[in-house]
Amino acid sequence: MPLAIGDKLGPYDILAFIGKGGMGEVYRARDSRLNRDVAIKVSAEQFSDRFTREARAIGSLNHTSICHLYDVGPDYLVMEHVEGQDLRGPLEFEEALPIIRQLIDGIEAAHEKGIVHRDLKPANIKITPEGAVKILDFGLAKAMEPPAAGDGKPENSPTVTIGATVAGTILGTAAYMAPEQAKGKAADKRSDIWSFGVILYEVLTGKPLFQGESTVEILAGVLNQEPDLSAAPPRVRKLLEWCLEKDRKRRLQAIGDARRLLAEEVAPAPAAVEASPIGKHPLVWALALITVITTVSLVSALWNRPAAVPKTAARFTIPLPPGQEITSYPAITRDGRTVAYVTQQGTDDSQLYLRDLNSFEARPVAGSNGARQPFFSPDGRWVAFFAQGQLQKAEVSGGAPIKLAEAAFPFGGTWNEDNTIVYATSLGSGLWRIPASGGAPESLTKPDGAAKGYAHVFPQALPGGRSLLFTIWGQTQGNAVLSLDSHRWELVLPKTSFAFGIFDPMRDAAGRLLVVDQSAGIMAAAFDAAHPAPTSADTTVLSNVYWDVEIESRGWLAVSNTRTAVYAPGNPAKTSLVWVDREGKVEPLVGKDQDLYRELSLSPDGTKAVVRHGLSLWIHDLQRGTRSPLTSGNANFAPLWSPDGTRIIFASNRGGDWDIYSQPADGSRPAEALLQRPYDQFPHSILADGTLLYREVHPKTGQDLWTLSPDGKPSPLRVTPFNEAAGQFSPDTSSGPGGGQRWVAYASDESGRSEIYVQSYPGGGSRIPVSTGGGILPRWSRDGKELFYVTGDAVVAVAVRPDGSFGAPHKLFDRSSFFFALRFQSYSVSPDGKRFLMIQRDPGSVPRQLNVILNWSDELDRLAPGKK
Repeated sequence: MPLAIGDKLGPYDILAFIGKGGMGEVYRARDSRLNRDVAIKVSAEQFSDRFTREARAIGSLNHTSICHLYDVGPDYLVMEHVEGQDLRGPLEFEEALPIIRQLIDGIEAAHEKGIVHRDLKPANIKITPEGAVKILDFGLAKAMEPPAAGDGKPENSPTVTIGATVAGTILGTAAYMAPEQAKGKAADKRSDIWSFGVILYEVLTGKPLFQGESTVEILAGVLNQEPDLSAAPPRVRKLLEWCLEKDRKRRLQAIGDARRLLAEEVAPAPAAVEASPIGKHPLVWALALITVITTVSLVSALWNRPAAVPKTAARFTIPLPPGQEITSYPAITRDGRTVAYVTQQGTDDSQLYLRDLNSFEARPVAGSNGARQPFFSPDGRWVAFFAQGQLQKAEVSGGAPIKLAEAAFPFGGTWNEDNTIVYATSLGSGLWRIPASGGAPESLTKPDGAAKGYAHVFPQALPGGRSLLFTIWGQTQGNAVLSLDSHRWELVLPKTSFAFGIFDPMRDAAGRLLVVDQSAGIMAAAFDAAHPAPTSADTTVLSNVYWDVEIESRGWLAVSNTRTAVYAPGNPAKTSLVWVDREGKVEPLVGKDQDLYRELSLSPDGTKAVVRHGLSLWIHDLQRGTRSPLTSGNANFAPLWSPDGTRIIFASNRGGDWDIYSQPADGSRPAEALLQRPYDQFPHSILADGTLLYREVHPKTGQDLWTLSPDGKPSPLRVTPFNEAAGQFSPDTSSGPGGGQRWVAYASDESGRSEIYVQSYPGGGSRIPVSTGGGILPRWSRDGKELFYVTGDAVVAVAVRPDGSFGAPHKLFDRSSFFFALRFQSYSVSPDGKRFLMIQRDPGSVPRQLNVILNWSDELDRLAPGKK
């Protein structure tokens, strides 16, 4: 069963999912005993005693170029966690030489202890940010072999799975296998030398030595074809020939000899010069003397000239006025001169600002109320953004915004070099394209809720203008590249989280993908936009970058073509659960800690809460200070308790798109589907008879409110071209205010900003605006006498009068230090109405400034593919 963030495996706390390897799933974890991060490889099967003995022997290896094996569990291995990139080429010989030497050292150290790798390949070799080589999985291929055959000779290949019993089975990576392994024979240290030769050729040329459309074709080349080494630098061809002898008896017998051959090629002996009669002529000697003097002078000048001064990274901040926050990811022009960012104060409309980096002042974009998700035209003359249900653009030099297209609930856009804009109008709309001058939108992709995901979002134009990067959410999940010619796409960075990649151009099409992790660190994956191929993000290049797990699940970071980076600092995981009374006094919960808290809902008796940690739901016992996981393995949002306190209702994408599920609160049984229909649904409120009020995200009408009757019939409650969210049924108080009139309170942006409304239920005949200065997240008191909501800088209360009318809002306490998700259950009212369960933000979790780095990452250029 897959592990979830926060799970424990023995003494190790799971921090993040890394990916799948030859043994099973790989996780990043924390060993709290030694205060270090580790990588844990979890197998689908229990390890045999033989495997455990072999693995512990491998653990005795102690070399700086070998990834250490720390511990062996019943079905998992604990390894050194290595930050870095897979070994890639092409590299110039001088650049590759330190890497090659470290690789030789590591292999030799293992061979001297009688341990053979058997599965050497670039994917098992990491280069750390400091340039150190780490060889992964040394000897595990041997440990995973079944017991020797009857003649005492093991007869299988590098990475057979644990428990395999068929001798001669060919698994692993065929292109790097020695011929004897391809035949199913036992491997020895000379097999590693063959693999080293194949890797050396690939590092120096950037091309695989053995290629084919299938494993059979590749193995045929390994067995029958003499490798063509003409593309390799002449200085290493002798070494390659010795390493790549098909008969291992004629092959290089010790990897240490490669070090000697390499040294000979690096420093060749000077060639002898035969004297000739003409060489004795006085004029020739004079010319030779002049040449020598000139050469010596030139060498001296070059030797003594000042070294090239590397560009120095300069850092500064763009602070915001007091009370303002960054509310969307920033953008930067390709030339790095102008930054666009969005801020908001309280529940006021967000506002788009432009800041020239050669200026001290930022200037607002007139008419950009409600703006989010900005991006620039390639020439930097226009800034585009989404606001008030529209895709809009405005001239950077000034002028009113121009509306281009409807975008009810947008998820990102990009301005391509062909002067078109590609954007996502809503969660399930797919990607659309429109001329930047306006016109009819054209559909580019269609999510299907299954293999093609339920959402295609956050496009980014790639160099050349013929393809773009975008993110897929659903059964297929990660970052993909779409061809704008064929409209076909391929996954290049699979992910299990919602985070998506930002293309960082470093040299034309060559660059890297930047992805935020759950600890607010930016991870880099080498990526060539001209030749898209699967990659992985393994190296941290920046820390403390804000991100939003609800919608804009990317690092709030932008990078120009001129190596200027701008980002919003902050860590959304620095939040705590607290009680807050009506005067704003904060009382920490028992067992207080910090986590990525995002939603919560109190049980009817107020003793427990269901809390969303990132993408998973947990049950917290508020009296004992304990907690236990309810869901894992999928994204799960919008939890609420059933009126009888026995079940949790929530939204999940486990079926492809977002549907509504119900699960026992004690976790005794799996979740059951409560509502499955097209588009995406999220629960908000439930009546005692089981009637459910939920929000549906529609590609054309945005967010709408619906109800689901106890017999499973959906009915529209509030469906408009505007966004309605956070719907809440009033309590059943037949003798209470208004003579038992039932209401639905909700937030709508129909006025141009979010305000609170109530309408009678059922029927909706009476509809009353409650807020006048902006409002989000309405909540009722249990007795129905008060309606609470969030506005400006405060949490406010509105009295419900006996005649059913509503009083004026009055402030309870300041809201600035608490987290509120505009569309989700981010606070809850206690049964007695005297206090609120809330998510308190650490000051470090709030994005209140922009950081700018000039000449960013010069030292990390080698992460880009094709480095010469």
